[in-house]
Amino acid sequence: MVAKIGVSMSVFLDSEYSLNDALEFLESRVRYVELICDGNMDIMEKFEDLETYNLKYTIHSPITDINLSSHREKVRTMSIEIIEDVLKTSLKVDARLIVVHPGYSIFKHDYERNLNSLINSLKDLNKLKEEYGIDITIENMPSYDMFMFRHPDEYIINNLDEVKITFDIGHSFLNGNIDEFLKIDSIIHTHIHDNNGEFDEHLPIGMGKINFDNFKDSLKNIKGIKMIELQHKSFEYIDDCISKLKNLIK
Repeated sequence: MVAKIGVSMSVFLDSEYSLNDALEFLESRVRYVELICDGNMDIMEKFEDLETYNLKYTIHSPITDINLSSHREKVRTMSIEIIEDVLKTSLKVDARLIVVHPGYSIFKHDYERNLNSLINSLKDLNKLKEEYGIDITIENMPSYDMFMFRHPDEYIINNLDEVKITFDIGHSFLNGNIDEFLKIDSIIHTHIHDNNGEFDEHLPIGMGKINFDNFKDSLKNIKGIKMIELQHKSFEYIDDCISKLKNLIK
């Protein structure tokens, strides 16, 4: 089985690259690209030329302005509506999977209400999955207290239904729970990046403290795309990162 390796457009955020320049750059390197909905790479604003590239797409929904865990129902409902807009764009570019963030809870007092809101959002996402026929995945979050789904919470996992998981190994490393997440069978998409154990740096493989060799068998066995998700304009590291990931899961 040939490994499915891709690169997220996040590496081009706030760069001088246009969307088309970035796609041309990646087309000669990978078959899969994760489109994003923020900044200068916002796929919600421009998508007309994507069919001209020999690429297959997933989409990461917006990381700003939405909160699927908000206990304010107007905010939660609006967030679901934005996810539906992402799904409509997915149909136009033939993206068969989207990634969503689970939201956040800033104050401890609100946590239970926020958790209940997230469960309600999962129910709504399942309805959208059935309506649009596109895989919807929820991503595990880094170790900042405000984020939901930092750990493999059984209550959340038991309420996923047909919503699946995007496993982010960098986020999981920050929370010290890589092995626990890798036991879950609903992972169908993976984000690959490194960090030094303190901050969500999105470093290239080998530039942080994650010992990827310890998890290569598990990563290899996860179905779906292994999506390299770099930031901070790390263009010069993309080729090396692709090579290291290919060797890791070959």
